[in-house]
Amino acid sequence: MPNLEEMRAVGQNCSEYTPIHWGPKASRREPEAISCATCVHWQGEEEMCELDIFEEQLLNLDQT
Repeated sequence: MPNLEEMRAVGQNCSEYTPIHWGPKASRREPEAISCATCVHWQGEEEMCELDIFEEQLLNLDQT
């Protein structure tokens, strides 16, 4: 599993990021920090991106 710093960096730069609490039914008053951990695509027993783009996004960060 990636570390929290990597998850924040990828989440903040990912074009597919969709917050778990999103839309008119979102009940949170304060927005959650943008991170893979707060994205609807971060799932499964292994807690990885269901779109299988985490590593690609992480590598793209290193090139910018």
